Amino acid sequence: MSREPAHKPRRRVVPADLIETTPDAGATLHWALAAPLLLFLAWIWVDVFTHYSPVRPFWLDVGLAALAYAVVFVLPLGVAAHRAVTAAPRLFQHAGWDLRPLEPVASEEQYLVRYTYRERRRAPGSWRRWLMRAAQGWVYLEIATIFAGAVLMIPLFFSATEFGFGR
Repeated sequence: MSREPAHKPRRRVVPADLIETTPDAGATLHWALAAPLLLFLAWIWVDVFTHYSPVRPFWLDVGLAALAYAVVFVLPLGVAAHRAVTAAPRLFQHAGWDLRPLEPVASEEQYLVRYTYRERRRAPGSWRRWLMRAAQGWVYLEIATIFAGAVLMIPLFFSATEFGFGR
């Protein structure tokens, strides 16, 4: 006696809109999540900046380096990372987007539905929202760094054990 379902589940295509979910405030937690990577890169940045800088008062040099780091590196790269992740919503599981189906979807079929995106609506830009986007982008970069490090450690482990380390 086989347990076949009475009806075969049917996968259907539903049109949907994507609406950006970046809040207008509250970026503090995102900056805290990205802080380890940002602080490590800031350390390197300030060290290189102070080595090549003609300015002699150390604290002025560090202040200029921190300002240049934020304006030239942190904000543009964070916003670019946010833009890159939100540009591929299917690949990154709708990160940064709220999905609004244009047809009703029953709860029992929600995992069988494939959405086709009609329109993407980004939230209106403000300084707070741009800072939040940069913070979210750095969280995405932190996650990518952790993932890449975990994957790259596998061949390093086997290489080290092959040459006698760890015995």
